Formats: sequence, structure tokens, C-alpha cells
Amino acid sequence: MRTILFLLLLLLPASLWGGTVTGRVVLGDAPLAGMRVEAHGGLDFSAPPLALSAPTEEDGAFRLELPDGLYALFARDEGNRYFAFCGRNPVAVSGSPVWAGLQAVPVDPPIFAAYEDEYSAAIEGKILFEGRPLAGAYVSLYLDAAEDLKGQGYRLSLPTGSDGSFIFEGLPESGYFLAARKRQGGGRVGPILEGDYLSVYPGNPLLARAGKTVRVQLTAVRKVKDEAESEVFDRRSGPRVSGRVTDDKGKAVPGVHVFAYTDRVIGHQRPAALSPATGSDGLFTLTLKEPGTYYLGARERYGDSPAPGELFGMYDESADHGLDVGAGAALEGITIIVEPIDLQ
Repeated sequence: MRTILFLLLLLLPASLWGGTVTGRVVLGDAPLAGMRVEAHGGLDFSAPPLALSAPTEEDGAFRLELPDGLYALFARDEGNRYFAFCGRNPVAVSGSPVWAGLQAVPVDPPIFAAYEDEYSAAIEGKILFEGRPLAGAYVSLYLDAAEDLKGQGYRLSLPTGSDGSFIFEGLPESGYFLAARKRQGGGRVGPILEGDYLSVYPGNPLLARAGKTVRVQLTAVRKVKDEAESEVFDRRSGPRVSGRVTDDKGKAVPGVHVFAYTDRVIGHQRPAALSPATGSDGLFTLTLKEPGTYYLGARERYGDSPAPGELFGMYDESADHGLDVGAGAALEGITIIVEPIDLQ
């Protein structure tokens, strides 16, 4: 019986076994030894990991065998001197080998001081890059990690000044997830692209206590390879919708993002999917988490309300702009027409 069962298991599709995730942990340009890579089901890494690698050797390499699914990858050393994260989190595993690079930063413990209001809390700190203050970065506070630490979150700081500093005051006592970003285009929200800066606080969630100021230091890394499809919620497995963005004359439109919402009132929540910017051919592909009805559109910029002159358009093959997507579907030939917003 055991032999028969073993043979049956060998006949199962390879995807049921999951896949291998390999990669390297680096500190700056150098591989980092002694780091154990953790696989989590989300970006809250305070819980025990679903899988844990052996410590990296001198080459910084690691290997994890994981079932199919989405995983957030982080790494720490035994002495908690360094923390590393993958800029593509969450990473999709679906049968094929996956490569993931993790960039490490030093860990600086928080410092607590008295706050002027005994009924609320404050969080302040600095953002550094390569040991120097990083100006023009935005820090986001999130109440949880359910949305992958994307979007504006619960609170969004002013851009950091020349000293890299930020502050949040009058906060309710709670645990907060901190992430900092600086986009080369200067935007407050949107996908993190090649050349942009990103930091995830190693001590998330950070407990802010009433009557206390907690001071933290975050070190940012710079995105070295454009993985826009991963940063903008491309799940890489699930139903797919593909097509082309055009103008009203049928000409392909480059440089716009296609979005999908699960609510027909769009813009009040994070989209379920957001494509990379279209190329010169106007083509796009969205990978959705699950079947359902999705409300599709396209725009030049992500985050904030559409502005006058911005290219914008909705899927118009249904009255409410909705598209029914079945399990395992691969819908092709979808056209979205965009035009500049005119408020007159």
C-alpha cells in the first residue's frame, strides 16, 4: 500500500509540491553571512515564521523549500545586529524556482523619552541612506500589515528635511508598522521602482505608549532592479485579465497603469490589482487574487485623486465598468480608452 501511495504521489502535478526559493542576502554590495531567512504569510514578521533557512554562508546564499503561495521574506542574524528584507515582498511561489535578493540594514534599538501629553504618544526619528540623512522621504504608519504596507496608511509624514527627520504626534497608544519611501518622481504613494528608496522598520510593530516619545532610526535601501509588477500587486498566479490601453482614435497609449477594484466606488481603498505602466504597445496584464467582479480602469498616476490633464479612463463594455472573472480565467482582448481629464 505504501508503495502504491508513493507512486501516486509521484504522479501528482509538480506545482502541488511548491517550489524552491533561492537567493542572496547582501549588506551594501557585499554578501552577508550568518543571516537566517524567514518566510511569513504576510508583512507582519513578529509571529513565528512558516519556514526558516539555515544561516547564510560567506557567499550570503540561502535556500527555502515552500508550498505554493505568497510569502514575505525577511532575515535576521543571531545577535539581531542586522535585518534584511526583500523589496519584492510578497513573493509568489507556484512550482517554478524563484530567485529573491534581500538587502540588509543595521538594527538600531528604539529610545524612549517623556512626551508632553500623558494621554497620547509620539513617534519621531530619522531616515538614513548609507549612513547619511535621506531628505524627501515619506514615512507611513499602518495599524496592521494586512495591505502589505502599501498605500498611505493610517498616517503619512511630511517629507523628511535635510536632516532626514520625521515626527508623528498625538497618536493613540497602539502598535504601529513603519515603512519609509522616497520615489524619484517625488510622489507620496505609488509603486516602488528602480532607483527609489525603501525602508521597513526592523522592530515592527513598534509599540507607542501614552505619555512617551519613542525615537527610532530607519536605514533605507535603494531598489536596484525594476520589479514593478511585484511592487504593484501582480500575484503571478490566479485569474488573469489582459488587453490594451488606447486613446479615442485607437492608438496605443504608453505610461498608464491599469487598476482593478472589487468595489464599484473606486479610489476609497487600495486596488485589488495594479499593472506596471504600459509600454509603447499599450499592452497590460492584471493577475487577480481570486475570481469575482472587478471594476477596471486606467490612469497615469497612482495615489491621490486624478488631476486635470491626467490620462484617465474606465472599462466601458458594461454600464458599471465591471468585469466578471471566473476561477482560472484568462480574459484577453480587453480595451480601455483613456483621455485627459477636463473639469470644464
